[in-house]
Amino acid sequence: MLVLGERIKSSRISREWTQEELAKKIGTTKHVISNWERDKANPDPAQIVALADVFEVSTDYLLGLSNFPQPHFWDPFGQLSIMPVIDYSFVQGMAWDLPRLINSGITLTVNGTEIAPKDKKLITTIIELTLERIKEAQREI
Repeated sequence: MLVLGERIKSSRISREWTQEELAKKIGTTKHVISNWERDKANPDPAQIVALADVFEVSTDYLLGLSNFPQPHFWDPFGQLSIMPVIDYSFVQGMAWDLPRLINSGITLTVNGTEIAPKDKKLITTIIELTLERIKEAQREI
């Protein structure tokens, strides 16, 4: 995995972090970072995800499967992070399926207050009823 070590090192250096600083950010040691950068060892999958998260790049980029650092979808508001337990299929290019986003498991807030699950269900119902009324109005035209 020659690309992985190179990308870890270049990502670290571009942020002007020492190996020790990177190690602290992902919960390992300077020695481990050094071994990765010299291709003497490889991070495990959880460490690859941690690296991608701290560098704000995709795991595909770190592994050399892509030359584009950004994930396939880009969150312009910086509210999504790498969370493998959440299904991000509601993101389709630049369009988001709002009811699926609301019910995706991501914490959503309004003015710093988290939206409760019962309120998410109510919001979804309102959206669905509104869309149904729009369709009915269009049929009448």
